[in-house]
Amino acid sequence: MSVSAYIFFEVELGKTRQVVDELRKIPNIVRVAIVTGEYDVIVRINVENLEELFHITTDRIHMIEGITDTQTAVIEKEEIQE
Repeated sequence: MSVSAYIFFEVELGKTRQVVDELRKIPNIVRVAIVTGEYDVIVRINVENLEELFHITTDRIHMIEGITDTQTAVIEKEEIQE
């Protein structure tokens, strides 16, 4: 079973580019967006299972300097507009 999720990031002021550069090094992350509003960066990640998601978030993502908070939303079902 594969799992996809969105991860929302709050980033220290002035550290957005540095955080994005580090996130782009993680091959499971397929999209990175710098956004306005409550969060600073949103990524989409594809993994094999929830265990892999756990390890990538705790062992890699949470270790990136400049990230102050994250929120992960696992995609349960995705609709594609035609």
